[in-house]
Amino acid sequence: MNLSFKPAIKYFAIFALVLAMGMSVWLLPRPAEKQEEQSITPPIDAKDEAGRYIQQASEHFFYHEFDKAISTYKKAITVYEKEGKLKKAAKVFESIGDLYKFRRNLKNAEAHYIMAMENHRENKDSFGEARAMNLAGDLFMEREKFPPAGNWYKKGFDLVKNDPPHLIKALLLENLGHYFWKTEDIPEAIVQFTQARDTFSAINNRMGYEHMSAVLNKLRRGQSHGHSIPDEGLTYHQSPPPKRKS
Repeated sequence: MNLSFKPAIKYFAIFALVLAMGMSVWLLPRPAEKQEEQSITPPIDAKDEAGRYIQQASEHFFYHEFDKAISTYKKAITVYEKEGKLKKAAKVFESIGDLYKFRRNLKNAEAHYIMAMENHRENKDSFGEARAMNLAGDLFMEREKFPPAGNWYKKGFDLVKNDPPHLIKALLLENLGHYFWKTEDIPEAIVQFTQARDTFSAINNRMGYEHMSAVLNKLRRGQSHGHSIPDEGLTYHQSPPPKRKS
């Protein structure tokens, strides 16, 4: 064989090996993407009309101009409904409910969560409807009004219990676990937390899985609940503090 041809064969063999390794990595099964709840707050300087209204409402909330925030949210709902974006409109109802919750107006908060549920139902969005039920449950759970809290959590879970693993399902199971723990039904609390842990695992949510494992260990050691009421605030207001134009 020609000696000058041997290096060419060597380099070709190395190239083929690298290519094969790259293909094997490419063909490996990839972990499922983590499910995260999306904020309704659009990027600053939103281009669409409804997005600008939501950004403005966020600004009103930041400056504690709550009535203006609610009025501006309703303008965004009107625009979304005209554009046929009913799923986004339903989620804005949830944010109005959050705002009333922040003001400790339970009646109006629950009423707007129910409006969100109704809109999600019309849009055939079972997970959206279950999320609104979860929010309604939180409204009462944080005030230790356990019967209505448990009812909302149970309704939400019943709505999606036959669906594939999902973040909303995991959160409802977790909240049911806390409900049963608070009401001293420890065996049922363990069942719910175990299912929540397994659901977090199925959706590749490591933080949720580890938290549920820690809660189960604490529960099995006979420790008390010890969870304080979470800080109140708007679930979907996670954008940077708005800067007002001078």
